[in-house]
Amino acid sequence: MSGLSKEAVEALGSPLAARVDFHEEIGSTQERARELAHGGAPHGTLVLSEVQKGGRGRLGRRWGSPRGGLWMSLVLRPELPARFAPRITQTAAVGVAKALWSFGVEARIKWPNDLLITGPDDSAGRKICGILAESSAENAPVAAKRVGPGANAERAIDFVVLGVGINANLDPEDLDVPDREVATLRSELGHSLDLVELLDAVLQNLDSELDRIRDFGTVLDDWRALNCTLGRFVRVTRFGETVEGWAVDLTGEGGLLIERSPGRGLVEVFEGEVEHLRQGEYGGGGR
Repeated sequence: MSGLSKEAVEALGSPLAARVDFHEEIGSTQERARELAHGGAPHGTLVLSEVQKGGRGRLGRRWGSPRGGLWMSLVLRPELPARFAPRITQTAAVGVAKALWSFGVEARIKWPNDLLITGPDDSAGRKICGILAESSAENAPVAAKRVGPGANAERAIDFVVLGVGINANLDPEDLDVPDREVATLRSELGHSLDLVELLDAVLQNLDSELDRIRDFGTVLDDWRALNCTLGRFVRVTRFGETVEGWAVDLTGEGGLLIERSPGRGLVEVFEGEVEHLRQGEYGGGGR
């Protein structure tokens, strides 16, 4: 048994679990939360399921979600302008990473939305958590617009659906992701965790970090301290084009700043599929 139940989650008293929508099995917590948000669900509506049958990550990739993981989506209604939408993913990543560190799991943030376990033998990283933030500004999806500073700045965020999937009380082979390296809390710690305690830590840290989102510089300082992307040679695929170069920093709104080489200048990206490249996988020279 996972230990999760609607009653146990409600007993946490978290403002991010003011309304709990609990399922033993569901197609997708993200789809359910999006449906509830469009129906007027309040800030702090939490959708949880012990099993997801149709979980998806970025770019529609299937994400294995068997019993034993922590699969959740939150409806948030922050009083923020739409130009702050790109901040939400980075802020949430910091919050979830801090929660995992509190259990002794040294999760690192891969831009823009994954938490990895990295080490000398797996420099590309093994995914332990995925984060997906989908925003709607005045009932118009922010994801469908140009994202970045100044884009749709006059609009207010209507709601955010924040999905978090953590490989918790599982073994890596339990996850239906044969083409990717994965890690789990159980494989890292050598034992299972109480999922209610894990959820409590995640909600507390998310609430704390989201309160800091207007003071985004401090969030970015923590992101830099926890990340595993900066200083790496990366390949970013976006809108059918590929950008390769050194990931040198985050910009003020959370975009990734890439130094292309040789002598091709800097480029800022706000979205895209990022690969951390090992030596020999790229042709660029040193910096």
